[in-house]
Formats: sequence, structure tokens, C-alpha cells
Amino acid sequence: MRETVFTRFREARGFSLIEMTVVLVVISLLVGSILVPLATQVEERQVSDAEKTLEEIRDALVGFVTVNGYLPCPDTGTNGTENISSGACTSPTSGIKCGRLPHGNLGLGTSDVWGNRFTYCVNELFARRSPSTPFTLSTAGNDVYICTTQACTTTISTTAVFAVVSHGKNGYGATNFNTGTQNTLATAADEQENYDNNDRNIVYRTRTEIGTTAGEFDDIVVWVSRYTLFNRMVVAGKLP
Repeated sequence: MRETVFTRFREARGFSLIEMTVVLVVISLLVGSILVPLATQVEERQVSDAEKTLEEIRDALVGFVTVNGYLPCPDTGTNGTENISSGACTSPTSGIKCGRLPHGNLGLGTSDVWGNRFTYCVNELFARRSPSTPFTLSTAGNDVYICTTQACTTTISTTAVFAVVSHGKNGYGATNFNTGTQNTLATAADEQENYDNNDRNIVYRTRTEIGTTAGEFDDIVVWVSRYTLFNRMVVAGKLP
């Protein structure tokens, strides 16, 4: 009788352990299935926030030029204000001036949701104070090209007066706001194009992951055509 009770107790205890193991496995699977979508949702929210911030930046730049008659020069240092020498932008690229967004001149936040400075490229003809006269409705040339790839064989726009780039979650090539130094460089050519600051081309395309043929790309870009800017200036009574 004792043996029978003990045997039943052992069987009951063994069954409980198996049952608990099954429960733990089920819980682990449920938690895993929740965490993966949660991480995706967080990333999507960050991208959405970055896009909204870029829209605010675009509007602020248009507002700045409407009030002042010229666009700000890029910040080529780390203090968040534009860099000018003798009325011209000091960044080295001829015609197109690239650097960091001068958030201090615009009264905006310092960085994107990932803590990195925005890259800002501007047509010098629209940013010079002197010796050039203010731009007019006939001002043309030196526009920023918005391309679908680094090679820029296909363009989305060839008339952008400025472009602003958030370098996305990976932050490759961006300047980190806290350290003031450049992040790890990208291996994909399309992302490299958006921080090399050596020509007029900026890449805008859909996001792709590591291992894809096109290479990793998560940059977010906004720009304004000179025709859109002309329209805003005419409506505001600043042109012609």
C-alpha cells in the first residue's frame, strides 16, 4: 500500500514537472512572438518620428529663406550654427555646400531620434549674401540632384535647392551629436553618397537590409525644388 501511494506520488510529481516544462515553453514562445513585433513597432515609430522631424526642418528652412532672402549655410563645425566667410559658405564643395544642419540658426532640435546630426546640402546661389546679389526667379544652376542610386543614372529631381538627410537607425557616416565625431562608415555605396559631401548627388530610395543586392540603406531624405521655393517667395511677396 505504501509503495503504491509512493509510486503514485512520484508519477504525479513527474507529470507536474513535465506539465510545467510545457507551460514554460509555451510562455517562451508567446513572449518571443510578442517581442519581435514590438521591436518592429519601435523601429517604425522611430522612422515616423524622424520623417516628421525632417518635415519640420524643411518647413523651417523655407521659413528662414522667406524671412531673410537666403538659405543658411551648413554648419561645418560642431556648434550648430552656419559657417560663413566673406558672405559665402565655407564648406569646400564648389557650387553645392554640404555639412551639418545649422539647427541653432533655425531654432530646431540638435539631432534625429537616434542622436545623430542631420546632413545638409544647399545650392550656394541661394545661400550667398555677398558678393552675389540675392537670388531671383531666373537664378539657376548648382542644384542638388536627388538620385535613386550612387551612380545617379536615374534622378528624382535635378532642381533641389537644398536636401536634408537623416542617416537612419544605423547612423553610418553621420556625426554623433554627443561625441561630435563621425560614426562608423557605411559599406554600401548609396549610403556613402549621402555623407561624402564631395558632389551634388544625394540618394533617396526605399529601405533595404544587409545582404540585399542593393546593400543596406535606411537614410531618410527631404528636399525642396527651386520652383517650390520660388512659389513660396512670390506668395510671401519676396519675389520677384
